Amino acid sequence: MTGTNGKSNGKTNGHAIPSATTPGASERSSTPIKPPPRAVQDLAESCVRFVERALGFKLDFQPETLPVLDHYVEKAREDTRDRKEARPLLAQAIGAYLGEVARRQFDGFWRLEDEHDPRSWRVELEPVYLILRPIELATRALDLPPTPPRDTSPIRERKDEDDDDDEGTEAAVESEKAPEEAVVPDPTDDLGPALLELDEDDRAAVAERLALLPPVSDAEYHAPSTHLEVVEIIVETIRARRMAAGMEADAHLEPDDYS
Repeated sequence: MTGTNGKSNGKTNGHAIPSATTPGASERSSTPIKPPPRAVQDLAESCVRFVERALGFKLDFQPETLPVLDHYVEKAREDTRDRKEARPLLAQAIGAYLGEVARRQFDGFWRLEDEHDPRSWRVELEPVYLILRPIELATRALDLPPTPPRDTSPIRERKDEDDDDDEGTEAAVESEKAPEEAVVPDPTDDLGPALLELDEDDRAAVAERLALLPPVSDAEYHAPSTHLEVVEIIVETIRARRMAAGMEADAHLEPDDYS
């Protein structure tokens, strides 16, 4: 995957390299955050209303409340098993809210190349070259199959008490439910529209860092709070790599750098 990592913008040119400590959003800039495109804002506000109606909790665009959104995603997934026509709007609302949380947390901008295809809408970050597709993530999260319950029943009874040990072993194996498969977060996911896209030069370092994370289930991997944590890890990994190369931690990218 190709792209710019803001290398021409990030060289030190003799200036001191900043500390590895990551400043918070409020420390990075006192400039008010620009509002998102109207379509994104309307959907994100819809998500706030949906969650408040369903759970009695009002989201405030702070990362700390994303576990509440995780719970709402799980509830919405189950509630729409027989009403899948309702999922696209829910995914758009959830994804717009998650994208806004990420954009505000890391600084960035929305790109709506096709306003009629919200799944393609993306958030592009300013500090490092990283593209997020939060509505695509929310769509996949709602479409996950139900997690099969663990089978705690005893091994099925043998039809014939004289069955040999091999048949008994086979019955035990057949009675076991396979647990939900664990996955490792992968920033190079290219199945359909990619969830995350980064500069080719950063891929190896990011993949090495993510490989250290413990495996998680599909449901946890697609949870909004997990996604934001993965984004944070990727951002910090790229920043560390830039500093090791003698560049500023942040690339200060603009929309044209993603064109």
